[in-house]
Amino acid sequence: MNEQSILESINNCVECKECLRHCQTYQETNDELFSPFGRLKIAKKVFEDEEITEKERKSLYTCTMCSLCDETCPQEIETSHIVHEAKFRLYGTEKGQYKIHDTIIGGILKKDNSVNGDPKERLDWLPEKYKKEERYDNKKSDTLLFLGCMSSYKVKESASSTYQLLKEADFDFKILKDEPCCGEYIYSAGNLDEAIKYFKKVNEILKKNNIKTIIVTCAGCLYAFNNVYSKYLDDYNVNVKHNLQVIAELEKQGKLEFSPKTLENIAYHDACRMGRKLNDMKLYSEPRELISKCGIEIQELSKNENMTPCCGAGSGVRGVDKNLCIKMGNTLLEELNTDQLLSACPLCVFNFRYVNYKKGTNKRINYITEFLRDSVKK
Repeated sequence: MNEQSILESINNCVECKECLRHCQTYQETNDELFSPFGRLKIAKKVFEDEEITEKERKSLYTCTMCSLCDETCPQEIETSHIVHEAKFRLYGTEKGQYKIHDTIIGGILKKDNSVNGDPKERLDWLPEKYKKEERYDNKKSDTLLFLGCMSSYKVKESASSTYQLLKEADFDFKILKDEPCCGEYIYSAGNLDEAIKYFKKVNEILKKNNIKTIIVTCAGCLYAFNNVYSKYLDDYNVNVKHNLQVIAELEKQGKLEFSPKTLENIAYHDACRMGRKLNDMKLYSEPRELISKCGIEIQELSKNENMTPCCGAGSGVRGVDKNLCIKMGNTLLEELNTDQLLSACPLCVFNFRYVNYKKGTNKRINYITEFLRDSVKK
């Protein structure tokens, strides 16, 4: 979006305030400044070179960019994109990124991960039985299983269970010994120049390894590889799939079969970057069909699929306002009356577990392939 089109979009707002009904940050703060309506006014100031206040700065950086406002705006204003463009514009200025953004980006550039993990420990998730036989970069496969930072370091069972399911189906793929970050955090934080440099670095790694298809476990990685890379890199030409798409295909081919599990009440959370945030890819049917193959009927949340609320941690909000992040996650968890909540985004799993811990509740929150792996017919 160029500056003129951004200002035109902002001016198209008729102040109906429909967005307030859907915005989680507004619902938790009851402050219009922390709503899409308020953020459009702040963005207008940014693009008209007016000074913004510290509170207005915080409003921009506590937007999860979940796109629920984009989805529901009667004028079809893409507020989340406008907020992102404002962050690009502000980056490097006094009212731009917070110190936490610079710290995490610095860690990505130094250690190739967004969680300050030791690169030597990135593959600790790999099941013991496969460590001796895994050939990593030397395997002549053009399909890469890209685990991402959250799966590699924080929700390791999402990495190991995905790997095991693909092995169970005798699916051809490789993993990298020195996998980088996807760079999505740098982009979301607003450091566009550094993000593009990092995308180019990752793309060179993909080309060096002759990768034609990437399979991801993380919704953020999916968004980066599916939406963002092709926007900025002319020589990027990779097919991108979420692990659930591949597992669903393998199940239909008869290469994976699931056994009915003991009757459980299960809810499923649709991550923002598994639907609303993707270009033409909406991954709503795959998780539900796979769970049903295990003999389980999902108990749907009151808002699901394209209307599902964010987990609360999107776009770095957790680092800027941890309490707001906890409130947003807790509002969703309080609705649960099921035995278990499943998600196909490791960041969502990580954040819901964190909220669970902070609130002293005992909800079972798991990554979906762990559930599926335990349901494979032996």
